[in-house]
Amino acid sequence: MRTTWMTAGLLLAASAAAAQERPRIEVGAEARRAVNVTVYNADLALVREVREVELPRGTAALRWQDVAAQIRPETVHVGAPRPETPSFTVLEQNYKYDLLTPSRMMELYLERELQLVTVNERTGAERTEAATLLSTEGNQYVYRTEQGITFNHPGRVVLPEVPPNFVQRPTLEWLLESRQPGRRPVEAAYITGGMGWNADYVLVLSADDAEADFTGWVTLRNNSGIGFTDAALQLVAGTVHVVSPPGDDYSYEMQALYRAAMLPMEPPAQFVEEGMFEYHLYTLQRRTDLADREQKQIELLGAENVAVQKKFRLEGYASWFTSEMGGPLEDLPVDVWVEFQNSEQNGMGMPLPAGVIRVYKADSSGAQQFIGEDRILHTPREERIKLRLGQAFDVRADRRQTDFEILSSTLWESAWEIKIRNHKDETITVELREPMGGDWEVLSSSHEWFKETSSLAVFKVPVRAGEEAVVTYRVRSGY
Repeated sequence: MRTTWMTAGLLLAASAAAAQERPRIEVGAEARRAVNVTVYNADLALVREVREVELPRGTAALRWQDVAAQIRPETVHVGAPRPETPSFTVLEQNYKYDLLTPSRMMELYLERELQLVTVNERTGAERTEAATLLSTEGNQYVYRTEQGITFNHPGRVVLPEVPPNFVQRPTLEWLLESRQPGRRPVEAAYITGGMGWNADYVLVLSADDAEADFTGWVTLRNNSGIGFTDAALQLVAGTVHVVSPPGDDYSYEMQALYRAAMLPMEPPAQFVEEGMFEYHLYTLQRRTDLADREQKQIELLGAENVAVQKKFRLEGYASWFTSEMGGPLEDLPVDVWVEFQNSEQNGMGMPLPAGVIRVYKADSSGAQQFIGEDRILHTPREERIKLRLGQAFDVRADRRQTDFEILSSTLWESAWEIKIRNHKDETITVELREPMGGDWEVLSSSHEWFKETSSLAVFKVPVRAGEEAVVTYRVRSGY
C-alpha cells in the first residue's frame, strides 16, 4: 500500500511538471488574417475568424484572446479553415473569464500576505508593512498587521504577484495535439450576443403621388464587447429558433448558424441577397469596420420610379352590426394609405427585411417633408406593401344607423347612411371597409360593393372635389 501511494504521488508530480512544461501560445487580434461576422435579427451574431498560429509538435495550450465579451462558449468550434487539411486535434477546450480586476484580485488574496504602503503627506516618505487580508465584504478590506486589526487603509495595497488563473480579457483556451510543427491558419467560430440589425427605408413620393424613389438602409449595432476591423459582413433576415433551457445558461440551435459558418470565408467583391434555408442572407460586397459600441448604417438597396397608389380608407367595426347605436358618429377621420408592389417589374424585387418605412414628399420649394411612416414585416418578392401614413385633413365622414331590427336572438338587420365629404380640389375614391362577423348578407345598397374576405365588405365610393357622397345600404347578420 505504501508503495502504491508513493507511485501515485510520483505520477501526480510528473503530471504537474508536464503541465508546467507544456508550451502555452497566446494569439490576439494582431494575428487575425480574416474575419466574417454574420448578424441575425435576434441580438445574435456568428463570428468566424482565421488567425496565423505557430504550433509546436505535440501537446500545447493555445490561448485565443480578443473574443467578444458576450460570447456563448458552448457554441465554439475550432478547426482548420477550408480547404486546409487539419493537422491538429483538439483535446480540451476552456473559457477563461476570471478577469484581472482589483476587486477579484483582492478576493483571491484572502488569508494571504500582502504589503500596505502609507505615504506621509508632509514629507512624502513611504512606509511599508506586511499585512494579512481578512475580509473583502462590500469592498471594505480588513487586515491583520503587527499593530492589530485595521480597515479602510488610507494608502495603497501591493500584491506580490498576479494569480495564475487571471486573464486580462475573456479568452478561449484549447489543449491541442499537433502532428507537425510550423505556422498555420486556425479558424474559430462562435456565437455572441450584443449584436443586432434592423432595416430602415425611405420612400420619396413624386408630385402626383403616382411614383416614388425607394431606398433601404441597414442599421447595425455592436455592443458585443469587441470590434472587428476589415470584416466581411453578412446579415440574416428571418426568425431563427433560439432555445432557452431553464437557468441562466443559453444554448442555441446551431444547424442554421453553422451552415453559415461553413460558407467560404471570402464573399464576392452594396448587398447581394440569396436564400439560405428558410431565411434570406444579405452579403455586403466589400469589407467594413465594426467598432464596439457603435451604430452603423449601410445602404441595402435602391429603386427609382416605383409605381405607387394612394388610397383613402374609412374603416368600420364589426360590433356595430349587432347592436343599436344611440346616435350618429360625426367627423370620422379617413385614413391615407400608400401601396406598391415589391416586384422586378416595378423596379424592385428583393426580399425586404422587416423594418420601418418613412415617407417624404417635396413641398413647393423643393424641400423634402416627412409625411408618415409604417412598419412592415419580412416581405418576400411579389408581395404588396401597404403603408398607413396618417389621416386625410380635407376628407371627413359621418355615419348614422337609420334602422335596427332584432329578428331573433342570433339574427339582426340594420340600415346605414354614410356621408363622405371631400374638401380637396380633386376627385378621390374612398374605400368604405365594413368588417362583419358571422353570417351576413347585404340586402340592398346605393353603391356597388364586393366581398374582399369572408368578413369584409368593401364599397369604392367616388367623391368629386368640394362635394359629398352618400352611401346607404341594409345588411342582415347573425351567428
